[in-house]
Parts: sequence; structure tokens; C-alpha cells
Amino acid sequence: MPGPLDGYRVVDVTQMLSGPMATMILGDQGADVIKVEPPKSGDLTRAFSKSGISGMFAMINRSKRSVAINLKTAAGVKLIKQLVSQADVFVQNFRPGTVERMGIDEEALRAIKPDLIYVSISGFGESGPYIKKRVYDPVIQALSGLTDVQRDRDTGKPHMMRLVIPDKVTSLTAAQAITAALLSRERTGKGQHVRLAM
Repeated sequence: MPGPLDGYRVVDVTQMLSGPMATMILGDQGADVIKVEPPKSGDLTRAFSKSGISGMFAMINRSKRSVAINLKTAAGVKLIKQLVSQADVFVQNFRPGTVERMGIDEEALRAIKPDLIYVSISGFGESGPYIKKRVYDPVIQALSGLTDVQRDRDTGKPHMMRLVIPDKVTSLTAAQAITAALLSRERTGKGQHVRLAM
């Protein structure tokens, strides 16, 4: 039986966990998710296994089709734009400013697909002193105070939650926001820019 998102197409150029897990949820619900990976290396989570397909990669990239495209070339950008012309959703989790340099920012893609749901997932948002910093789960846990909340009561030593909570919460929020944006588009005919910071 088709899922509730059957007939919707998602172009996913994200890596690691927050973006891929969000699009995994959409794929599980029936969306046609096209995972775009860089040639040779692929998604960074592939490297968690010598075979090239780690358990994490397999889990968060299920329910997707995959293609290797070099986004650092004009030919690669042209291919992305061709995919977007037939898509409903575009999801990226590059640091702010990167998509503009590549030519796949919201304005560039909306010129091709005016009602596109454009999704930006970043570590620290799109302004402020940390926007150019690489972001990983331990960094977010430390800066948000999560490690302090989990600290050892006797020693005061901070502790991480080993469940990659910030990435997963961002994933769930992104999937819900994308679905809401698609529903809004059904009612208004207009796309949105969904912005999330871990």
C-alpha cells in the first residue's frame, strides 16, 4: 500500500545524521528520496565501516535511491538543477554560504521550481559568530548545556548522552516541518524555506 508521501520527490544532498535521518523518515512514508553523494568518498558515514556501508549509513539511508554527483563542478550543479526541476523538496546541510558559492541556494533553485520546499539544516543557524564552524553532536551537547545536565552528581564532571540526541531531534523536527510545508503548499500553492539549527 502506498505511503502518505507517495508521489512526492525529495532531493537530499545532506551527510552524516540530521539530514539523512530526516529524509529517511520521508522515504519510509513513501516519498521518492534521491540521495546525492560526492563521488569516491560518498556520505561521511560510509567511512564508519571498511566495507563502505556502515550500519549507521544503511539505517539512515534506507528507502532511498542514490546517485554520485560532484557538486563542485558546473556539470554537477546542472544535474542537481535537473533533479530539482522534478522535485518537491530539496534538503541541504552545508555550512551557511556554501550553497550560494555552489549555485544551489534557495534563489537559484526556486527560479527552476517556484513551489519548491527548500530545507536548510545548520549547526548554529545562518547568522552569528559560530556559523562557519563545523558542528558535531558533542559540540552541540556541550554548548547547549546538555552535558552539564547529565553531569556526575558527586564529581561535577560533565557527561555526554551517547544517543546523538541533537542530530535526532533536528531530524524529527525537519521531517515534521517538511510535511507541514508540503501540506501548506497543497493549500496555498507556495513553497517555503524551512530553516533549522541543531
